[in-house]
Amino acid sequence: MTYTNSPLIDHTRLSPNRTSPRNHRIDTITIHCMAGNLSVEACGSLFAQPSKKASSNYGIGSDGRIALYVEEKDRSWCSSNAANDNRAVTIEVANDGGGPDWHVSDKAMASLIRLIADICIRNRIQELKWKADRSLIGQTGLQNMTVHRWFAAKSCPGNYLYDRHGYIADQVNRILTGTCTVPPGAPSNQIPAQDSVTRKPDYVWQGVDYSLVFDPVFYSNTYPDLQTAFGTDPAKLFRHFCQYGMKEGRSASPSFHVRRYQSYHDDLRKAFGSELPLYYRHYILYGHKEHRKCT
Repeated sequence: MTYTNSPLIDHTRLSPNRTSPRNHRIDTITIHCMAGNLSVEACGSLFAQPSKKASSNYGIGSDGRIALYVEEKDRSWCSSNAANDNRAVTIEVANDGGGPDWHVSDKAMASLIRLIADICIRNRIQELKWKADRSLIGQTGLQNMTVHRWFAAKSCPGNYLYDRHGYIADQVNRILTGTCTVPPGAPSNQIPAQDSVTRKPDYVWQGVDYSLVFDPVFYSNTYPDLQTAFGTDPAKLFRHFCQYGMKEGRSASPSFHVRRYQSYHDDLRKAFGSELPLYYRHYILYGHKEHRKCT
């Protein structure tokens, strides 16, 4: 098979820590976290050291820039498992927050989704599948995403990314099915921003548009009870969110966590107390514009 590398890369520093060539076609994606807020240059410098005996195919910084460290034709040394790394494209993502969540920036998340979609298109992976089931490793017809914690005593990729694998798969699949498109071969600075790639319809309730804090796919994927009850029906999911979800403090978007928003801001706790729906409303009307911390 002929392998190519992503045209989305902004920086290249090839690591000596690799096995060339890989011995299996690419059919898996493995997302890792850097466990630190490294630039793509700093991460590349680490992987350039033979003594580290570690590498990944790609890296993404908190600024959204993408780096190539190991060409796709070669196996990176990333997941503590040779069989996985021979079939997977591995991606290290910088963290703008510490453990155990290891939060990643919105720009990094947007670039991650675009990069994975590009990898899938070039390697003829028709659908990204995630079931959070370690027993399905290697059964790519059922699940073709893996995580480092399944192969070693590590928390990688951190709770933030791990909990969003279903969301990431859905957004990538929207690109693959043509629901949204990425210009083929476009450099990253010409690719639409995340909100234009994953644009949501308006979700208005009591005169307020909740689309800033509500994504029906994320809401359904995050809560199995909702998935069982409503599937992916956006109207039913939004109705539940308005009538019950906000009162229960449920998260309906990867970019807003109401209980963290509540805990971060003393002035809001004094004003709203335990009335959680008011925190969602405040963020939409004021907090977002004020760049208040919310994840």
